[in-house]
Amino acid sequence: MSLKDQLAKDLDIFINQDEFADYHNIDGEQVLCVIDEDNLGPIKNSADYPGVFQSIITVSCKLEDLGYRPVVDQVMSIDNRDYHVLSCAESAGMLEIKLEANLS
Repeated sequence: MSLKDQLAKDLDIFINQDEFADYHNIDGEQVLCVIDEDNLGPIKNSADYPGVFQSIITVSCKLEDLGYRPVVDQVMSIDNRDYHVLSCAESAGMLEIKLEANLS
């Protein structure tokens, strides 16, 4: 078994509905992924926008499951909420996508 084969098997453990992942609606498609929603805080220049908060989430999924690599400033719908892509990194078939949305 090659290292690439082993890494692919490891992805199947992390992106697994019985372990960490759940299906989420991403741009109208059900994609198995892990979403970290622990980042919430006031937006930059919050004095100009009282009562508005910024949500930053990280979506981890397999590139083959999503089907494309998002680009910075792209709008993505995650569970019927629009987010802007802040960054997208790919390593060994795994995407880590950081997104932001303003909340009120």
